[in-house]
Amino acid sequence: MSTSHSADQPVGHSSARSAGGSVAAGDQPLPSRRELRRREAEAAAVQGEPTAVYSDVPPVFEQSQPTHAQATQAPPAVPQGHGGQSPQGRLGEDQPQLPPTRQRRRRQPTAKEPLGPIRGTVRTFGELCITAGLVLILFVVWQLWWTDIQANRDNEVLADELTQDWANQDPNELSDDPDEPVVAEPAGKNEAFGIFYIPRFGDDYYRTVAEGVDLEPVLNRMGVGRYPNSAMPGEVGNFSIAGHRVTYGKPLNQIANLRPGDEIIVQTKDGFYTYTFRNFDIILPDAVEVLSPVPDAPDFKGKDRILTMTACNPMFSARERYVAYAELTDWTPATDGAPDNIKDSKAYDKVSKNGGA
Repeated sequence: MSTSHSADQPVGHSSARSAGGSVAAGDQPLPSRRELRRREAEAAAVQGEPTAVYSDVPPVFEQSQPTHAQATQAPPAVPQGHGGQSPQGRLGEDQPQLPPTRQRRRRQPTAKEPLGPIRGTVRTFGELCITAGLVLILFVVWQLWWTDIQANRDNEVLADELTQDWANQDPNELSDDPDEPVVAEPAGKNEAFGIFYIPRFGDDYYRTVAEGVDLEPVLNRMGVGRYPNSAMPGEVGNFSIAGHRVTYGKPLNQIANLRPGDEIIVQTKDGFYTYTFRNFDIILPDAVEVLSPVPDAPDFKGKDRILTMTACNPMFSARERYVAYAELTDWTPATDGAPDNIKDSKAYDKVSKNGGA
């Protein structure tokens, strides 16, 4: 007797047969693998275990609190599908969100390290040095620049006041000898009485001369000062003056530029005294014999009318004194006007605009 296969059985499955070659009446076909998986999933669901889903996507478990061991492990990499899509679903479907495994930590501010006593001392010393340097720079600017501006303004105002006073006064009477100069009248302490013109120092150079050689107010604000007890302009003897070489208008800044034959004109109420430079000397500050009627010869009276100008030497130092000597060579009364060497200068034009001689 031949045996035949049932057409309803899939390939790979067999059924129990009776001894006679036919299926027993009470027998059931074996369940398929899909059926077994379904039954296992139902049993697991009843017991509260995670349900296994057999599909094309990986299983999805409900979010649960991770254990300490799981929290310390690095999160698994999520594979990306075609076109950057996750294999958990297609475009447009709601995708389950994976729980964040790591939060971004906020950067804590760095605590400043406290300064020790040595570092603190060095830092404080450095700040003091910087402050002292700035103060020194400001002092130098004030000393070398601002004092010149202020002194020049004071000199202009003083010269204007002096020429206005001269315009309201009558000059002294002239002597019978036209070559005999009128001696200027003595002035009170710290009082201006004349104006200096030195063409070698510039066409616009002029400075007032006052009685006394004190720094305040004469040398710092009034121009040049006359040494007490020295001769007056036009008088026989030694007309001696002092002035700054730097700062406060620096009236004798160019004293070392004088050359033999250069003229120094001194204007007073009575007229103009022209002194001609002849030589110079460099001395120590205590060599007061240069102020004698005959310089360097205090025992002689002499017959010459001498002008002696003194200033500090070298520049920016008071270690020595630069001395320039000149001798009276001309005299012009105020009624005759200014001499030719200054009458067309900017300096005299500025001084005489207020009614000077």
